[in-house]
Amino acid sequence: MRAPSNTSDASFPDGLLPEFYPIANVRPLLINSRWGAGTGAMTKAVASLLFFLVAFSAPAGVNVFIQDSNSVAWVKYQCTAGETVRAFALDVTVDKGRILAISNFLRGPSTAGNTGYGIFPAAFRDHLTVGPGNSVNWNVAEYTPLAVPGDNPGGTLAGLGSPGVTLEFGGLWDVATPSAIPGASGTLCALTISQQATVSVSANAARGGIVSTNPAVVLSPTFTSAVVHPPLPAITGFSVTNGVVQVTFSWGELQTAGSISGPWTSAGITNGVFTEATGNSNKFYRVRGP
Repeated sequence: MRAPSNTSDASFPDGLLPEFYPIANVRPLLINSRWGAGTGAMTKAVASLLFFLVAFSAPAGVNVFIQDSNSVAWVKYQCTAGETVRAFALDVTVDKGRILAISNFLRGPSTAGNTGYGIFPAAFRDHLTVGPGNSVNWNVAEYTPLAVPGDNPGGTLAGLGSPGVTLEFGGLWDVATPSAIPGASGTLCALTISQQATVSVSANAARGGIVSTNPAVVLSPTFTSAVVHPPLPAITGFSVTNGVVQVTFSWGELQTAGSISGPWTSAGITNGVFTEATGNSNKFYRVRGP
């Protein structure tokens, strides 16, 4: 399955603001506004996603699951009855080690050429600006699905570098373009972890969990964990050419020492290739994982 890619700087088209249900109140409120009605329209739309709806009536199923692929924990979803999800609020945890990085998420509205969930309310509020003509540069490094602990200290996990992260994904799309609607299954993001661990996902109740586009549908989510196996730190190559030593390595930071018993010193290199001139003394190399 293709992972979503980042969108670029774009202006909002002169079309309908995607229908969605702000969750400031328990009862849904439908917004039908023009994209071009000014910067306030988009700002209000995204701000509304800071709250998540408690819906009612007809149930439907959504499975959110972890998949180990290329030694990374992929967070994916599958709608079981053809329903469309508007927003996901999730907690992802590991039983060992730490969550190091997040990647492979969409940024910005869902479009026909790039569908998905790329509206992150807290990050939009804190890091993006709606410019002239409703233009937004979505490719800001700080614009990620990671929730801000200060918004709800008791209902937010610690974040990267810890055993758990809270994630917020919202979807906006032009209702006049059916092909822009996110698919019934897809990828939300990928998480890099520090060591082999069971990665679990659950609804973040403080933010409303998983919200349907249809206010008459109550989603009944299921969650599936998986064991993820990051690659082991390893030296993958060693050569000496014209008095230059080259060490190639993976998944960690290279360390050097004059004795096998240490002390070991970080080489300050994590890109997989280390070079230095040969010398007259012994030199040992090893790789330490993150």
